[in-house]
Amino acid sequence: MWAIEKPSVQAAMSDVEKFRKLGIIDDKDSQALEHLVEQYDQQDGVVSEVQNNTVSSKGRDALLEHYTDTAKGKELNYIRQELNEGVYKCPYCSIGQPETLDHYMPKSKYKSLALCRLNLIPMCWGCNRQKGHTHPFTEYIHPYYLKIPTGMVFLQADIQIDNKTLVVCFVIDETALNDKNIAKQLKTHWANMNMDERLSKSVINFLHSEVLSDSDEEDTIADEIDKLKCHIEKGYGLNNWRSALMRALSNEMKGLNRNSVMEALVHMKRINRNTKI
Repeated sequence: MWAIEKPSVQAAMSDVEKFRKLGIIDDKDSQALEHLVEQYDQQDGVVSEVQNNTVSSKGRDALLEHYTDTAKGKELNYIRQELNEGVYKCPYCSIGQPETLDHYMPKSKYKSLALCRLNLIPMCWGCNRQKGHTHPFTEYIHPYYLKIPTGMVFLQADIQIDNKTLVVCFVIDETALNDKNIAKQLKTHWANMNMDERLSKSVINFLHSEVLSDSDEEDTIADEIDKLKCHIEKGYGLNNWRSALMRALSNEMKGLNRNSVMEALVHMKRINRNTKI
């Protein structure tokens, strides 16, 4: 969740040469686009309108028009295939699988970047619909350029009990982040993507499939939680929602709310067992 490996600038430059050979853009626009790719990377995934417009109007329109050529069976599908390779969860939510590409800077306004792989993010359809064009792109994280220091934990989970039911909310810990701009961006990203509501079912499914073992014994469940916490943090990263959930559960098992949390987990397991067909 959040950050994924950035495509190489060299690959983006090779794409530009491909566009020129295919006749999508001419030599002059090819040079302008190469410079724009460099600026985009040096400026951590953003360019100005002035920079975007160094490519001619004709060139910008052609690049936008040929984005459809990234579809399966088309000439530029290799870009889509290479970007999706090795990305198994949507970086915006870590719920769905990436099934489409999102233009971080919208292609409707920044046409020059319509085929720039540095601006194309593998994304699930749920996030693609949620992101839309309602909010400025700057309110969302850029998975290729997000810089979080190694070992920093900023996503926390808060667990409450309501009528033997676990209620989980997630919080961006601003005090853990040294950059106010990144903290603000993470918070607007979370809110705009409606993450708490979208995660409600995913949290329940995760608890059933990963946390609740075949045993109803409290010690067995507590042991599974501690083992799984380390495994999830290693596999998904410290700031994945699954990791935040497991940290919170592990802490609850050592705190004053252990009994009520355990009761809710056992209750959840029994309800699930009784509803199986």
